[in-house]
Amino acid sequence: MVKESSDGIVCPECQSKNIGLSIQDGHYVCLSCGLVQDEIVIDSSPEYRVYSSEEARTKQRVGAPLSLLKVDKGLSTSIGTSDRDAFGRPISPMRLARMRRLRRLNLRESRSEIRNLRQALREISRIVSELGFPETVAETASLYYRKALKAQLVRGRSIKCMVAASVYLACRELNIPIVIKDLESVSSENRKSIARCYRVIVEKLRIQVGRQDPSYLINRLGDELKLTPQTKREAIKIIEQVRANRLDVGKSPMSIAGAAIYLACLRTGERRTQQMVAKAAKTTPVTLRNRFKEIAEALELSLEIKRGAAATPVYFKNPWE
Repeated sequence: MVKESSDGIVCPECQSKNIGLSIQDGHYVCLSCGLVQDEIVIDSSPEYRVYSSEEARTKQRVGAPLSLLKVDKGLSTSIGTSDRDAFGRPISPMRLARMRRLRRLNLRESRSEIRNLRQALREISRIVSELGFPETVAETASLYYRKALKAQLVRGRSIKCMVAASVYLACRELNIPIVIKDLESVSSENRKSIARCYRVIVEKLRIQVGRQDPSYLINRLGDELKLTPQTKREAIKIIEQVRANRLDVGKSPMSIAGAAIYLACLRTGERRTQQMVAKAAKTTPVTLRNRFKEIAEALELSLEIKRGAAATPVYFKNPWE
């Protein structure tokens, strides 16, 4: 496809100014004699197609996309360091001194909220990066932190603690398996402080947070314990039975997932010790034993718990690897 060009190029063969631009390869083509120019140009036209003026108006894009991980969301502009105006003419010394002063004022962080938000966004990016979560978690967490900052919930509280609580809330909303102990390991705040800030954000901002589904934690525990997909599916079946009988009400989702994993290992023969499962689930062996015994009694499951050398972990080869 060739479109007409008005760049003032003259054909060296026939001296014609009827020059077109080949969109496929970026060459200039003479529309009179067909001579292909060697000059290659960059097509700056948009990559999308439009079929109406309304569609062209709605698809227009200018600048970088908005990002909640930036203090100004990427909307602010900066004053350049050039000593010339837009027409290339030199700026007078008086106006140049004024522009330098405006540049310093523009870079100065005068508001405490901006300084607070800048520090919090850096901490959110660091925590999300260390946990290996997608950027969606960071953007959602920054949104909740902005709301908490606007509602003055950060005042009198640790910024790092409120950041960890915002990340935990974002993971809960996006159904990403996480426990508060994960945030405790990458943050300098303890688990109780993070839980306290999380409750403050949820109550003051009136956020409806659904209960965490234990089945979302199965893949995480299974990968950490190096279990096969068959054992993971068996654990998910046990959790479905647990939810049908409302045995998970008032219980920690991670402890329920750990108990389901342990029962599934007993069924499939892919044994793991209680200590290994409890460590992966970030709970104690006593809590794990209480949970899987309650589930086994309610669902009438027959257990054959082996001791000593017979309880040695058994690893099956994953057929998908």
